[in-house]
Amino acid sequence: MINDVLVVLKDKLNDYCRLTTSSPEDKVMFPDGANLDPDQFPVNSVTPILVNFEEEKNMRAANRFEGTVNKGIKTGGNPAIQLNLMVLFVVRFSDYEQTMKFLSLVIRFFQRNNVHDHHNTPNLSPGIDKLRMELITLPFNERNELWSSLKAPYQPSALYKVSLLVFEDDQSMEVSGSVRGIQTNFVSQ
Repeated sequence: MINDVLVVLKDKLNDYCRLTTSSPEDKVMFPDGANLDPDQFPVNSVTPILVNFEEEKNMRAANRFEGTVNKGIKTGGNPAIQLNLMVLFVVRFSDYEQTMKFLSLVIRFFQRNNVHDHHNTPNLSPGIDKLRMELITLPFNERNELWSSLKAPYQPSALYKVSLLVFEDDQSMEVSGSVRGIQTNFVSQ
């Protein structure tokens, strides 16, 4: 589900950049999967990367270990987990003016399109109701820590909190295996 969100955001931002700049090529792209060294952000592109996620604790059930109610029947299933994703859009162009232009496009796009639902984003996964985009401005020391953890020099970028991704325990599944010769069975309802 996380991959669906990132792909949808990348594709919509690409469409907007192509339309705004009249450029036929994609400028928003993921880092090369074979080389995930963060200091290798592609030149002349906008790179969205997931830098963190957090559980939305304000909306979780009071008793997280109590079953959920499904069609009026209390089940043994686990309550849903609601996540916020922290997505960093790194803008790196060989021309600094282009860097600032595309950084402005990213911010403008998400300011105009801060809610993505099935009405304005038809290819949004059926398991996702809506996504809300919120620009996060980190203080200098936290921004420095973020780029230090990425082991990369600072690049112009915009950090967005993407709310609310819900993971629900909606299917029964049994997983069995052995750990050091001990047979284990896990049942998820």
